[in-house]
Amino acid sequence: MDDLPLAIMSQRYSLPQWPTLHFERQLNGRVCGIDEAGCAPLAGPVVAAAVVLPGCSKPRQLRGLTDSKLLSRTERARFYDIILQIAAVGVGLATVEEIERYNIFHADMLAMRRAFASLDRKPEFALVDGRATPELPCTAQALVKGDRRSLSIAAASVVAKVVRDRVMRKLAVQFPDYGWQTNVGYATDAHYLGLLRNGPCEHHRRGFAPLNSIFGPGGPTRERFRFLQIDGRPDLNGLELFDLRRDLHAVFEGRGHHVGMLKKIRGRWTFQAMGYDQQHQPLPQAGPCRDHHGQTLEQPDVGTLIRLFSDF
Repeated sequence: MDDLPLAIMSQRYSLPQWPTLHFERQLNGRVCGIDEAGCAPLAGPVVAAAVVLPGCSKPRQLRGLTDSKLLSRTERARFYDIILQIAAVGVGLATVEEIERYNIFHADMLAMRRAFASLDRKPEFALVDGRATPELPCTAQALVKGDRRSLSIAAASVVAKVVRDRVMRKLAVQFPDYGWQTNVGYATDAHYLGLLRNGPCEHHRRGFAPLNSIFGPGGPTRERFRFLQIDGRPDLNGLELFDLRRDLHAVFEGRGHHVGMLKKIRGRWTFQAMGYDQQHQPLPQAGPCRDHHGQTLEQPDVGTLIRLFSDF
């Protein structure tokens, strides 16, 4: 660490318009950028990448490359192919089992070590996105917002993101009920609805909230709730709200049938109707409460909902 220039060691920074090779040029030796994807999702592995870019000048093909979160899926795929062609790339991951065993931070560090180890020729320096560095056989420095400041880290962020997204979309073929084809394991409304209907699967991180509480083994979806087509009027006696997030609640009528969601959108609670077809697949803006879809409530409670549905 002491061998790093003061400009790199300093935590004071400003974000350039585009990531550059400023930090890489200050280091006398081979430098890799390291970043990860997938610390926050409810499902799937965490994936890290280590990338060594060629030379000391910015490759023309990488103009427009930045933090993967700021790129579209098409842009990420294009840069991914370019990076694999012109750079040395290593990829490592930590499984759901390892995330559960070690916690997400240590699993993240493990994935980064594996990404570094998979490089054919080991660098003398590593620039790592974030505030912490894994134990590596070289000098390493953390860069806050590194994927916006270092071109090598930005390249690593793209590789890690594309690899992980493709893993999740492949899993979505086997587990189609959680919306992984689009949400790639993150905590979207569709993912929560899939958890409500089916409970967690083997690829979920059961130690993460709310999986470790409301979606644990023998959870309420198997015992209390139904996700079926309803013929006729809903039973408003025993209407129930089931808290999923602070801004998202599932709505069940008195017999336990799911009829919609309450979601806080731009500061206002909005009812989103949900129905089901004969194959028990969800149908947004449908079901017995479809006429109330999009209506707003002052607060998310049963009494307010009953007043909303008072015309039944």
